[in-house]
Amino acid sequence: MKAINVMNFVRHCDPRIENSEEILYNTTRRELELVREFDLPATFLLQYDALIDPRYQELFSDAGEKLELGLWLEIVKPLTDAVGLPWRGREDWEWDWHVVPGFSMAYTPEDRCRIIDECMNKFHEVYGAYPRTTGSWLLDTVTASYLLEKYHVSALAICRDQTNTDAYTLIGGYFNQAYYPSKKNIFTPAQSRKMQLDVPVFRLLGPDPVHNYDNDRYLHGPGAQIYKDGEVPQGCYTMEPVWGPGSNPKIMDWFFRTYFENEDLGFSYMQLGQENSFGTIDFLPALRVQLEKACRLPGVVFLTMGDTGEAFRRLYHDLTPATCVCATDDWNRGSEVQSVYYDCKNYTANIFRDGGRIFIRSLYRFDENVPEHYLDTPCETWDATYENIPVIDTLRGNDTSGLTLAEGKGPFTTERSGDCLTIRWEDGYITFAPEKIVTAGDSENSLEKTIFSV
Repeated sequence: MKAINVMNFVRHCDPRIENSEEILYNTTRRELELVREFDLPATFLLQYDALIDPRYQELFSDAGEKLELGLWLEIVKPLTDAVGLPWRGREDWEWDWHVVPGFSMAYTPEDRCRIIDECMNKFHEVYGAYPRTTGSWLLDTVTASYLLEKYHVSALAICRDQTNTDAYTLIGGYFNQAYYPSKKNIFTPAQSRKMQLDVPVFRLLGPDPVHNYDNDRYLHGPGAQIYKDGEVPQGCYTMEPVWGPGSNPKIMDWFFRTYFENEDLGFSYMQLGQENSFGTIDFLPALRVQLEKACRLPGVVFLTMGDTGEAFRRLYHDLTPATCVCATDDWNRGSEVQSVYYDCKNYTANIFRDGGRIFIRSLYRFDENVPEHYLDTPCETWDATYENIPVIDTLRGNDTSGLTLAEGKGPFTTERSGDCLTIRWEDGYITFAPEKIVTAGDSENSLEKTIFSV
């Protein structure tokens, strides 16, 4: 299955922007006009302040069958007022991007449930049904469990991996695609049915499998095509149309080829769209180009997020599947750089090639029994961290070189066997399987050895 979700989320205001209510509303209106022009299934996730605004209610009053409305769960002053909780945001701000007060883990488990009930009841009052999809840059496990058990949501969505961006860090998660989380940690895939929440969590923003992990560390060097030495694209290494990579047609082609033409082990997923807080930047032309290109992709289906969640559960009704994202070249340096992510219920691993050196850049173990930091007690700081167990971490650890597998080698190739992925180079290979990683190389007599197992 190859799926694209066109998902835009909707805030009512942004205190950092003058005349923000008008700008954000007009941005959402234009996004809605665009998806209707293309006649595509699309999802709009409404924050509570937009949910109660009569203008947005009128805008989405004739949503139609192809449009899904869901909940964007950032917590705003009108929401805390409605449930009788004190507002801990900045004075005269009704929305604040810090974790305290803007995200669910900043509240006690009991208050998280009260907040969800208010959002869901208001949504049902306005639109006559409960939303199937809930998203936020961060969600906690208590919130995820309550959304599933009481409101039977079909899909959840959280931010891509990032470090020290805005008010939160997510590192070592299932790279993209979707997974079933542990009952103790929404950022960790479960290894057993007993510990699993049966709702898929999707990663947002279409992260770049080469540069999302450590930004421009491997951007420059031999073969540079778009950005020369010293030049870097504006913003994040994602498909967001507001940023340099997501607005460049050549890089867009690379993203689509990487996600949907290369090996994926049977499931690939991409989210397109933009939050309306970027309404001060005219990103609609870039989003239009993305949609035009995406509509020409063979074998790729457009679905709402709720429909994607239900399709995922039909395909993978047991445990989190093994999937991969294979960048067999780089949009800036061509065949000089390659990056492959392999994800399964037990771990996420990234094999990387820079020039002739092939190495494991990152490897994180998943353990369903390790609780998230905010499972029982609220986050009390302005920021929050979600992470898994690092085995190899070239971003935050002392060793920036990773685990070297080969030197002086040409480009590698990918080969699938069931839920296993083998990366081959001249005289060697590495195979990623759900239970272990094995490698051999540099001579015909080299014995296969296990370098990681669970």
